[in-house]
Amino acid sequence: MRTSIFKTDNVFFKHYFKIYDIRGFKLKITAALLLLLFVYSVFFPAPSNYLLSLRAKYLLISFDRLYDYTVPLLAALMTAFAFFNDYKNQTYRFLGYYHPGPFNRPMVYRWAIIVFLFCIGSFVSAGFYYRNVSFFGLTGFFLSVRFLPNIVFLSALMLSITALTKNSYAGLFVTLVYYILDLFSQGRFFKLFSMGANAANFYYAISPEYYLFNRLLLCLAAGCFLGLACYQRR
Repeated sequence: MRTSIFKTDNVFFKHYFKIYDIRGFKLKITAALLLLLFVYSVFFPAPSNYLLSLRAKYLLISFDRLYDYTVPLLAALMTAFAFFNDYKNQTYRFLGYYHPGPFNRPMVYRWAIIVFLFCIGSFVSAGFYYRNVSFFGLTGFFLSVRFLPNIVFLSALMLSITALTKNSYAGLFVTLVYYILDLFSQGRFFKLFSMGANAANFYYAISPEYYLFNRLLLCLAAGCFLGLACYQRR
């Protein structure tokens, strides 16, 4: 008979630092990375003519790659790190056994903690990064929030491949292949499923509808990846 030790969400959060993140080491690394991002954004902001250049259909790759690609990659790597020992030592068998039901909610929570921190940290840092354009005004809000689907998408892809193959290295390989192909093709290889919609200026270079559909598809794909990762196959 299964015990009920992990049946409630309260137990998960109560024992988080005893089971999943000893002494908060992973959260400390996440905080350090986000602090570095913030410092960089403060000292190296985007230029004041950023929006004018976008409307002229320029590709501002050197300015947008930071949040289009670098930050999502860091989030995906932290996701891989957070789940690495689950599959290295086959701990996932033990954890899965003590999580009743077909859907592994603690896995969702562990992933969501990392993604939430990166989304909040990225949003705040981007506000300072684009402060010469709009400092936390409505325009600044949209400039900051438009990168968040990339973080959710790439980290969900990493988790999905890792969980489906039960191999962290497979997750790293597939994610990095996607990342490299998308980065060096400037969004042309994966088109609507590209993370580089901002760096490639889809909004003005192609159309606003195309850009918004790209953002929507990344969010939907992330939801599918998460569902595949957390559905327990017994």
